[in-house]
Parts: sequence; structure tokens; C-alpha cells
Amino acid sequence: MKSTDRHEAPVGLPVLQAGAHLMAEDGACLMEYVSVLAGTTFSDHPRCTDPTLATVARLVNDSCTDAGRQQLTRFAPELARTGPVDARGTAAIVHSTVRATHRAAGDTARLRRDLRRAQRRYDRVTGAGFVSALARKLDLLYRQGAGRRRLEDSVAALRALAEPQRDPALHAALAAAITAVSPERRTSVHVMADPEVESDVVPRGRDVLALGGPG
Repeated sequence: MKSTDRHEAPVGLPVLQAGAHLMAEDGACLMEYVSVLAGTTFSDHPRCTDPTLATVARLVNDSCTDAGRQQLTRFAPELARTGPVDARGTAAIVHSTVRATHRAAGDTARLRRDLRRAQRRYDRVTGAGFVSALARKLDLLYRQGAGRRRLEDSVAALRALAEPQRDPALHAALAAAITAVSPERRTSVHVMADPEVESDVVPRGRDVLALGGPG
């Protein structure tokens, strides 16, 4: 291997590995690395990063190849300064991740469904009125339920790609999630509907019954 192909952790920072760790000396996943970089308690759930964004980072970390995982350190500074977001931000993270996956992994029925539902959720929480306000109050339920399942589906689809495509696609999905709620964009997060699914994402009357469910 050429020296230019090696990606080593800076002196004093842990080497990225899959899974969770008790101490930095044993290695670290991306979010544990972020906790060290931020100077907080060693943890894969540091408070400096939004929980949904941290979920994407952990899933991507564990799905990369060993070589591709070391390249994730470049995302750490941005992750360290992207704190908790509201329901709009949660929906933007999920939608951006699913959309990036849909582009990289292809138009499978499962990804198309996930993209349609992620778009519908975003439209709902960014809307006005009682239904949208109630949807925003159920952000925790969405984040730990349907939203997380969308993220797991997406990363699983990327992990199934051939090795030459896998790492770039995983990195792109994480980059899309970060960009969706970066501090510079947080006051104007906007998600465009994909033309292929736009006709399917307009909320219908029966959708109000699933505010905390598959939306």
C-alpha cells in the first residue's frame, strides 16, 4: 500500500474501528472520536451532536470497510458542532440520507417507499396548522421509530454495494445528512421533492392518523 493511501488518526486521537468501546485507547467509532475531539466524556452519544445525525454516523462507521472508515475523521469537526435540531431537522436528516441512498443504490421498491414516506414526513412537520404542530411534538417517537428504520434501511442498502462503490456511497450519505442541518443552513433547511415521487408525497386526509407512525 502506498503511503498516500493510508489514513491514520492524528497523534493523540483514537483510530476508528467498528462498534462501541470502553476507552479511547481501545479505538473508537466515529462518534466516540467526535467526543474526544470535542473534549467531552468518551461516548458514542456525545451531546454536542444531534441524536439522529449521530445515528447516521454510527451506522455508516460500522458499515464502511476498514480503509474507508479511517476517512470518516474528516466529518468529525462538523459533527462536533452540529447540536440538537428540532423536528424539521430530524426529518431533513432522514430525507437527505434516504435520498442519497436512493441515488447510489438504485430505485428499489423499498427505497422508493422510504423516500416517499421521508418526504411526506418532512412536508408534514414543516407545514402549518394543528396537524403539523402535533407532528412536531411527536419528533422523539419518529426519531426512535420510523425515522430510525429509514436510516437503517438506507445504510443496509449501501452496505450491500460492491466494495469499490460502498465507501464513497456511505460517505456521501453521511455528508448529505450533515449538510441538511449544518449550522449555516439550519435556519433555512429545505428539502426538494424528487420528481419521481413528488406526486406521491402530498399528504392526504388519512395520513393524519399516522403522525407518529410510518410517516
